[in-house]
Amino acid sequence: MALPQRPARSEVSGEVADAASSAGEPSQTELLAAIQGSRVALEGMIETVAVEVNLLRADLWKVSDKVKAAEGIISELQSELGTLRTQMAQATSTVGRLEAWLEDAEGRLSQSRTECLQKDPTALSYIDDMHITDDDLTEYLSSVERLVTLLA
Repeated sequence: MALPQRPARSEVSGEVADAASSAGEPSQTELLAAIQGSRVALEGMIETVAVEVNLLRADLWKVSDKVKAAEGIISELQSELGTLRTQMAQATSTVGRLEAWLEDAEGRLSQSRTECLQKDPTALSYIDDMHITDDDLTEYLSSVERLVTLLA
């Protein structure tokens, strides 16, 4: 009696695939094709992401360069601000000295006028002949104060 022959493995696989196909399930070939398609799609996505990452890196370098440039400008401005603060302090000191000098000059002028009039009452006519009035002196002092303010 002859033994039944065993079918070849590929025949069994084919029969299983045919049975699965007829049952509405995808065959191995279809599954492999789907997996291969998914792999290709994923590789494409990975390449796209890699390109985007490289573009973002380039943008990041540009931004980094701009930040460094801005930091340099800020440093220069801070240095300039320090210089301006020093100059402002010096100008404020100068203004203070000039204001003190103006007050002193006004006081001495008033005192000199009073002393002059006490010593020689006719001195008033001499001062009047010079056509220098208190308004002239006030205007002169105001112009000096404006100049001091502008220098500050």
